Amino acid sequence: MSATPTFDAPSHQMRLLEVGRCRRCAERVSRALILRGEVCPHCESKLSKPSADVLDRLQTRQIQWRVIGYGLVAVTSFVSGLVPLLQSVVQVAALFILHVIVLRRGLVWLSPGRRIFARLNMKLFAALVAVAALFINVAIAPFLGISAFVLAAVGPLLTAIYVEGGLVILRHSLRRESRGQGLHVVEWALPAGLLVALLAVLGASVAMVATVLHLLAATDIPTIAELSEMLLELF
Repeated sequence: MSATPTFDAPSHQMRLLEVGRCRRCAERVSRALILRGEVCPHCESKLSKPSADVLDRLQTRQIQWRVIGYGLVAVTSFVSGLVPLLQSVVQVAALFILHVIVLRRGLVWLSPGRRIFARLNMKLFAALVAVAALFINVAIAPFLGISAFVLAAVGPLLTAIYVEGGLVILRHSLRRESRGQGLHVVEWALPAGLLVALLAVLGASVAMVATVLHLLAATDIPTIAELSEMLLELF
């Protein structure tokens, strides 16, 4: 007769810890406490330090979603590349969806203060990638024949840059959290650097838009030339 699994089975304990509950009393506890292996505030039992197992499972799921996400972005980038600037919309949507699915699930393991700065860094980094996507879309817009193929390659690349960069931010934050370290200077100074980079890329994008409009205004196609001249007057 097979033995019935008990509630103390390691697999059951791991499932409790993954959803933010104490492995003994099953009461909700902060995931940051679990990550640091501190004491349960309800039953005062020692929370085991399963950071390696929990984070390994989290990383495995992240890999699966990343592979699916990058493939979908490649297909939609190719299709949307047939319409000028539409790929920028696809890029922003992809960044948002992958942020929610891949990155946000890791943020819940951080303490509130560290979570705020990690999320801020990720959002600034996402804005930087989105502006870079807009820059590339504007630059490639006059080349209608090859834009779809270029954007089909660039779309997944920019998405991967954001997701992998966000994971670097997340992993460093999780590692410091598991060690019980306070906020590192990099965690609150990084937003300033990302903001400067964002403004620089945004300025370059505006200059690129003006250049492309000047080129289109000089074409022999009346409608496009007139529209470009009208848009230039807005600058």
